This record gives sequence, structure tokens and C-alpha cells, in this order.
Amino acid sequence: MSGVDALPTTEVPQEVSSLLLPLADGQLLVPVETLSEIIALQSPVTAFDAPDWYMGELHWRELRLPLMSFEVMRGNPMPTLRSNCRIAVLSTGQAEGDLPFFALVLQGTPRLVRVTPEELAGRDAECAMGELMHVALSGEAAVIPDLAEMEEACLAYRKRR
Repeated sequence: MSGVDALPTTEVPQEVSSLLLPLADGQLLVPVETLSEIIALQSPVTAFDAPDWYMGELHWRELRLPLMSFEVMRGNPMPTLRSNCRIAVLSTGQAEGDLPFFALVLQGTPRLVRVTPEELAGRDAECAMGELMHVALSGEAAVIPDLAEMEEACLAYRKRR
């Protein structure tokens, strides 16, 4: 299925305020509503026997959040953490669920973009773990993350500890 085929065919909004989240190996495209907060890079509490992409847990607003490396989740090496790195706290959309938020390491500051159907095109690419769709936004490559899959992966790890 191409990325364009995965988009709903009814009531497509004319414009969606979104963010490009910078990674070491590309960028993620998420709706603005998905981002809860950008925080400074901090060392997580180490997680025992965790997958490589599960960097540990952060304390944020009286919650324990999993901190993930999207690069490692999709099969790439762990990026170098530099002084410009930030942490994005993302909402899973399940406010009453077992994991309402999780965190991702970013390689810089997110950039606000306005997405219109004319500017967004699907790209043919195999999706790795955590990827929903590869897209081009005005010719700029990005990945739409599969937030549900990322949430499920974190919950699966937490259940087996």
C-alpha cells in the first residue's frame, strides 16, 4: 500500500499543523497535538534487560516515561548524543491508557510546518519497526511514526520485566 492510499479518503483537512522532529538519520512528521513538551536532554534511569531502543525511563510530571531511540528502533545504530539533543514527550492519544506518553531523543529542535494534501506525497519504502509511512513534504523526506506500535512495544517490554 502506498502512503497516499493509507490517507483517509473522506473529510481530508485542508491543512494540518505539524512538526518535523529531527533525528540523526532523518526526521519524523507528527501533528502538533501529538507533542506534549520538549525538554532538555537528561539521563534516564537504566532499564534492566531492555531492548536496545529502550534507553531507560524518565520522570516527567509524576509519571515514568520510556525514553526511546527511534533510530535504533528502526534498525540503525545509536546516534551520538550531542549538546543540541532534546527530548520530545509525545502523547499516545490514550490519556486513560497504561502509557499515555513516551519520550524520544531528538537531534535538535522541532520545526513547525503546515501540511496540505498538495504538499504531501507518499514514498515507496519498506516500513521498519515504529514506522507507519514514508512521505515527502514539499520534496523533503520524512517518516510518519506508528505511535500505536511504539506504545505496544513499550508496554510489551514493561509487562515482561
